[in-house]
Amino acid sequence: MRAVVLGILVATASTAAADSSDREACRAELDARHVAWKPTTRSGIANAVEILGPLGGVAVTASDHALVIDCSLAVSLDEAGHYITALGIERVTFSSAYSRRNVRGTNRPSKHSYGLAIDVHTFVGKDLGSLRIDRDYEQGLGDTVDCVGAPLTQGGAVLKVLQCQLVRSGLFHLVLSPDYDDAHHDHFHLEVRPWGDRPAVRATTQAIH
Repeated sequence: MRAVVLGILVATASTAAADSSDREACRAELDARHVAWKPTTRSGIANAVEILGPLGGVAVTASDHALVIDCSLAVSLDEAGHYITALGIERVTFSSAYSRRNVRGTNRPSKHSYGLAIDVHTFVGKDLGSLRIDRDYEQGLGDTVDCVGAPLTQGGAVLKVLQCQLVRSGLFHLVLSPDYDDAHHDHFHLEVRPWGDRPAVRATTQAIH
């Protein structure tokens, strides 16, 4: 019995050390990217950070609350910034990042519960104006060969190009759009794996779409 207890204690200590190492490695990555952030705590988030400035040159804002997410998601959003800014987008708005809830229709916690997902609704740029997923995203375009397809509007083209870049970048585990189901009719859902479960910032395979 004593050997079993000692084994459990060693395994627990090793897990805690690994978790601490992952936490510090991810936060060091944010610092290397010159992201403005501060540590915080939220139930369910293993490595909670509050973002205090732009990510990858993009302001990520909500009307009534700060951006508190897992560090792993913050790194992916920062790296995705060059795709976003290249399209003339300067600011995005989100309605949900950290949120304790289940996946719709199940008893399984959503990745929002762990700060590993964000729902983005609006993309704003000086020359683009304001693009909204519920109004400007054109559904049913593209295929496995030509992701973009043939959008009919400039706004539709910008949103479709961005979606394809995010899906194929390897930065996110899931990129869901209005094409996925009705629950995503007005936003892009961007989801990552925890820092310790990703061998690099970019995955070797593209996101699930």
